[in-house]
Amino acid sequence: MADGDGQDGAPATTRRGPRAAVLGTALLLCVLVVVLQLSTPPSSHIASVLVAVPAVISFGFGPPVIIGSAVVAAGIRWLLLPAEPQRIGSVIGTTVVICVIAALSCFVVRRGERESVRLRKVVSVAETAQRAVLRPPPETLGHFRTAASYLAAAQYARIGGDLYAVADTEFGVRALIGDVRGKGLDAVSTASVVLGAFYEAAYEEETLGRLAGRLDTGLNRFLRDDEAFVTALLIQIAPDGRTEAYSCGHPPSLVLRDGTIRELPAGTGLPLGLRTLTSAPADAEGPDEPRSAGTLLRPGDTLLLYTDGIAETRNETGAFYPLADRLTAYQRAHSPPVDPQHLLTWLQKDAHDYSCADTYDDAALLALAWPPDRPSRRAETRKKMPPGTA
Repeated sequence: MADGDGQDGAPATTRRGPRAAVLGTALLLCVLVVVLQLSTPPSSHIASVLVAVPAVISFGFGPPVIIGSAVVAAGIRWLLLPAEPQRIGSVIGTTVVICVIAALSCFVVRRGERESVRLRKVVSVAETAQRAVLRPPPETLGHFRTAASYLAAAQYARIGGDLYAVADTEFGVRALIGDVRGKGLDAVSTASVVLGAFYEAAYEEETLGRLAGRLDTGLNRFLRDDEAFVTALLIQIAPDGRTEAYSCGHPPSLVLRDGTIRELPAGTGLPLGLRTLTSAPADAEGPDEPRSAGTLLRPGDTLLLYTDGIAETRNETGAFYPLADRLTAYQRAHSPPVDPQHLLTWLQKDAHDYSCADTYDDAALLALAWPPDRPSRRAETRKKMPPGTA
């Protein structure tokens, strides 16, 4: 639970507004009832509206305040009795109804609080599982500042079928992003198998094609569903910036450079779990071996890997989220260098705000930002030294 959370898990800053509105509504209701009852004939039943006061209070407060509001509402009803002395039976009936509604409101609020506690426990378990399955990338890896983000489609979920990983190997920085077909715990289990295979094979296989083959072999030992598969994108960045990419049915990565957006070329292969449908061995290099070695990243570039939960987000008209256009707008609004964590946070929020109901899927993002060249510390020291100083 983050600091400042309220009793039901909502941030305290967001609870004060609704509570003030609820309290204001209840007070306004009481004032209107008194004014209207005193200005209308004694035969009117306007005072009976006071039975709604405890129910209104229950939208923002717990049982103690609900009981207090019931006492106030009943007291007001009895104070109005001199204006209609012949209706003692109606006053008693209204008081009984106020008490019943207050009791029901307390029961509902207590039940909601218990469900909220249970939900927080489930979310805590999910967050622990996420940390176990999806390792947070280090803040720096080789030349790069890194950041990752995951947003599940389910309202209270923290994990799902999307995955990402990075590793600093003798071949260069290697990165993986993938999307498991399906949802639920089966998808999480499949994602954990792929990640485990990556962290083992990324340090051993010389090419991305062979690395994809190792991932496929490991996955097929686990899969029991012939229709299950995982789309994946593998990236390798050598220390000099030479970059290769290999796509197993996954969207290409994007390079943010000088306010522009470009796709990183990639070799192509079948999604993981489907390579056994071909006659070639799963770990064999073939004609689909990546051919993007000529791509050169340089200081100031940011490489963005994403799953289709971002690209396939739709608005009310059914139009897909314009990822490239929005990234261009982000670069225009934020001066370089790109802060990878800020970029991912902004992108997740922007895509979520763009989406309409039931069109936002699990979305994973991984960013590697190469900071611009800066003078070495020794060079900066020499500039500050007086002339003639060694």
